Amino acid sequence: MMKDTSTSMASERQRAFEELTSDHVAVLHRTAIRVLKSEDLAWDAVQETLIRAWSYPDLPQTPRRLLLSILRQSCLHILRCSRRRSDHEFAAARDQATRCCPMDPEAAATDPAASAAERDEVRHITKVASRLTREHREILELVVWQGLSYQKVADALSLPIGTVRSRTSRARTALTRFLSEDAPEAEAC
Repeated sequence: MMKDTSTSMASERQRAFEELTSDHVAVLHRTAIRVLKSEDLAWDAVQETLIRAWSYPDLPQTPRRLLLSILRQSCLHILRCSRRRSDHEFAAARDQATRCCPMDPEAAATDPAASAAERDEVRHITKVASRLTREHREILELVVWQGLSYQKVADALSLPIGTVRSRTSRARTALTRFLSEDAPEAEAC
């Protein structure tokens, strides 16, 4: 008998929660899309918001403000995690590039000095590339360093192909500018 009562109370609480929040899901989703610029991440934020709201013992009769406040926190959390992940991935790629073998193994065997110079150049480029925005680093990594086609990158990032092309162009321009600003002065003989 006790089990039936607790099950009944849980289903009643669930019904009340759904009644209070169901009208707000579409607004939460639209807001999350505007902030996160991603359909999937927006649904993740809405889901996290509803899970957190469920943990509240008593929701107000008009929970929109509370739900939007929780959504804001969820979106910020998702953005921070995404930024950290991107930064860690770029750092890992940079570390791998500094440890990598020279681009021409045969030349390395015959000329160790050229191999060392090439590794120094790779380190320098990755250091300068770290000054780029996250979007520019991501595009350069996919298009230039991994050699993916514009279409594959567009599909992977859920972007129009024109956006991928323009970001690639802007990223290359920015990288060239940073490299020229950071270029060591030519030594006089």
